[in-house]
Amino acid sequence: MSTQLEILHSDITSLLSTGHGRDEIISQLSEKGHDKDLIHDAISEVIKQRNAVSRAQGLNLVLSGAVICFLSFLLTITSSFSHSSFPYVLYGLTSVGIGIAFAGFMKVF
Repeated sequence: MSTQLEILHSDITSLLSTGHGRDEIISQLSEKGHDKDLIHDAISEVIKQRNAVSRAQGLNLVLSGAVICFLSFLLTITSSFSHSSFPYVLYGLTSVGIGIAFAGFMKVF
């Protein structure tokens, strides 16, 4: 039974990566003779795994963006005390940090 699940998982993963929808995957796998309930469960599990990977990547990006924004804050504060040019640090690094954080939010949600 586990070999059938492994075959289903690999088939579902390959079909999802080529852009097939849930209904197309169900019809193709049911034509091969697989049980529909087993197909539904396998599709749900594969999609959950893909979403978990995307969510983890997104959270890493959000954390990286937050760290860059915090470093930008610290550099801006120290640059303002030394009377040097700090707009590049303020606007440049903050914009990069916010952009990375928003890219992470897009992956999470």
